[in-house]
Amino acid sequence: MLWRRFKLFLFLVLLIGLLGEAGFLYWQEHQPRENPFDAIITSVAKDEGVDPFLIRAVIWRESRFKPMTHGTADERGLMQVTPEAGQIWAKANKISNFTADDLYQPETNIRAGTWYLNRSIRRWSQANADDPIPFALAEYNAGRSNALKWVDPASPQDHNAFLQRITFPGTRNYVEVILEKRDQYRTELARSPWYRDYLAANPATTETP
Repeated sequence: MLWRRFKLFLFLVLLIGLLGEAGFLYWQEHQPRENPFDAIITSVAKDEGVDPFLIRAVIWRESRFKPMTHGTADERGLMQVTPEAGQIWAKANKISNFTADDLYQPETNIRAGTWYLNRSIRRWSQANADDPIPFALAEYNAGRSNALKWVDPASPQDHNAFLQRITFPGTRNYVEVILEKRDQYRTELARSPWYRDYLAANPATTETP
């Protein structure tokens, strides 16, 4: 009888140990690990005055951090920047000898993509949008002409009304997923040495519902 209880006890101990290890491995696997591009992301975001968690979320959505990603519409690199958008960035920043293949270089791509996204953020801010980020993300994904069509004439500054009027399901999902990922990164990377300074300077960054 005692031997049977002892074997049951050992079985339970082993089972708890295995479940604990499996739980830890699952938790570890689903943590947003730091990657080689965090230093570039935070540096470029600081230069442009953009939320680095937003840029990280865009990169995650566009390429899953794979710098050689090539899109069906010739988008290139981490932030899936088109050659045309890259040329606009290069001209605006007086960068000579720019070529489309430069967009496969992580820093060039992040600088071009962040600048291009921030240009949209600034335009929607100047239009007095209550939260320019959803507007800018939709424009980044589907183009400015489509984004303008989705502005609610009755509430042109309301980002919630704008989201409801997006007629491309893929674009609406794109915006919502990136906003969710941005907020997740803000929480889960709070102790990262790359992002601590930004959080310290911006403790009240608004999370978009």
